[in-house]
Amino acid sequence: MMDLTDRHYRYLARVLSSEALLYSEMITARAVLYGDRDRLLVFSRAEGPVVLQLGGDDPAALAEATVAAEEYGYVEVNLNVGCPSERVSTGNFGACLMASPRVVGGCLAAMAAASSLPVSVKH
Repeated sequence: MMDLTDRHYRYLARVLSSEALLYSEMITARAVLYGDRDRLLVFSRAEGPVVLQLGGDDPAALAEATVAAEEYGYVEVNLNVGCPSERVSTGNFGACLMASPRVVGGCLAAMAAASSLPVSVKH
């Protein structure tokens, strides 16, 4: 839910439930590597535990973004392999990756090896 599940939405969701595990909006690994990390990754501790959802198909970039997730205090990293958006699929991530299980496997292996955070998949 790009551009929707931002820090403001997560704060409201946390007010509604102290038990829910909250996910970030999908952020591409390349945005984490080359963008404004603080703007993209900082979240309020009041949001409680948050999972960083990443998009991408490059194992090295996803691994580096996973390291950043750990540094910023996320409790888990999630690889988005389910977003059907045309905008996302033109970047070769999201649901189109379901047709490339070896790529997904390589990405997950690199992410898991990069940090101690749990790694999951949205599909």
